[in-house]
Amino acid sequence: MGAHGISSLKKMLLGNGRGEGIDLASVRPSMLRYVLAYTFELVFYAVWGSFLPVETGLLGLPGKTAAYIGHMAGSLIVMLLWSERFTWLIRISAAVTLGGFIPFVFADPGSSARLILGIAAMTGLGGAVTCARCGYAFAANNTERLVGISAMTLSVAGVYALELIRLPEVLTGRILPLALLFAMCYCLLRFKEGDLAAKQESGREDARGLYWALAFMIVYFGIDGYIYKLTGGPDGTPYGLFCLGIALAGIAFFLSQVRLRLNVWHLWSVFFALALLMAVTAVLAPAIGSELPFHFLGGLAVLGWPLCLYMLACAQRRFASYRLLKRCTVIFVVLSPLTTVSDDLFRTYMPERMPLISLIYVVTMLVLFLVTLPESYRSLFSAVWISDLHMNDMKELREKVEETDRFGGCGLTARQKEVAALLLAGKTRRQISGELGLSESTVKTHTSDLYRKLGINSRAELFAAFGVTVSPKSTSIIPDEKA
Repeated sequence: MGAHGISSLKKMLLGNGRGEGIDLASVRPSMLRYVLAYTFELVFYAVWGSFLPVETGLLGLPGKTAAYIGHMAGSLIVMLLWSERFTWLIRISAAVTLGGFIPFVFADPGSSARLILGIAAMTGLGGAVTCARCGYAFAANNTERLVGISAMTLSVAGVYALELIRLPEVLTGRILPLALLFAMCYCLLRFKEGDLAAKQESGREDARGLYWALAFMIVYFGIDGYIYKLTGGPDGTPYGLFCLGIALAGIAFFLSQVRLRLNVWHLWSVFFALALLMAVTAVLAPAIGSELPFHFLGGLAVLGWPLCLYMLACAQRRFASYRLLKRCTVIFVVLSPLTTVSDDLFRTYMPERMPLISLIYVVTMLVLFLVTLPESYRSLFSAVWISDLHMNDMKELREKVEETDRFGGCGLTARQKEVAALLLAGKTRRQISGELGLSESTVKTHTSDLYRKLGINSRAELFAAFGVTVSPKSTSIIPDEKA
């Protein structure tokens, strides 16, 4: 590999520099309901997995697998029905969730009633989490998302640690889950429809951005399954180190954004490094004579979880329309079960080979992810893209365009309006490429299209059409970029 190849690989792994950092003063107390609803729901899942057993099955499936299918079905149904008028979906989801879980926690774990109630409750929760996710993505800003996901990660580590303490069942199996569910539903019922507006249309660039963020999530889920299968259940010191690793991952995620200002590529590289180290130490555990290293590294590798949730929410806010969101939900519902089936099969039929299979799986995912990453996609999660996210997804530019709406009646798409606004602001094609996170060729295409729609052929004609006066000095440094 030559010097150019090494440079390209470095940029692909590490991005192009630092992000812009996050200002904690931008957290708005009035908007925390959107972050807390999602946080309560995700913490509840940890409680569900640890303290709410379902001992009966359905049609040969374990009870929790059947409930998981109900959850995915509820999420899919609510997302397909989602629109600007969504409060009725929240009310139904909250009612079904509480109506199922309240009697569920008091039912005998081995009874059929508990299984049926669990499936119903998880179906309602699937709808509730879809509502919570939309609030987290569209109403919260980047700093609020960061604080919420960091708190969620630390809380999940605390829930897992409770398994080691052996608290009374009435607390962990009844009071705690019901408290989380009531808190989640309370936050959900305070959602306001005007705060969760998505774009009305999405172009190919938007779809590309959201699909690649979704790819990050699916890849993480696949690796995550092997991490949890290796670390196993609560078992004294090893599980304690696993919980400690999760807590440190949450703290590292928070500090990486607030203090170190690392971009997504930096963190994603750290996640893969931790996952590889975890798998290697699992394979070498007999030679090392200790399983403690891979338990601790497995917890640290959970860093990919808050990273993916944060990044996907940011991508949804920036790129997604309702139609694109629905399409992505269908893709995730179809693909996500595949990431849990593979590790279950290997653990069931080849448990002694699970460490080696995990190492092969992580290496395969890393290689496939990097090899299939198109050159044009790399800018999507570079420092420039993260800088845009830290500016609230270009909210200021969008609001300025919508406020003046100089392009009303011109038939321009939202992206073309953004390009036109930056052209009128005197930006070069390269500057526009950096601000919008697009390639220069894509900016050229948008420019050509908007020129055609406006019936003009040059930037000078664009200035004249919208009454923009340009001084000789400024025109000398801005090329007339014809399509």
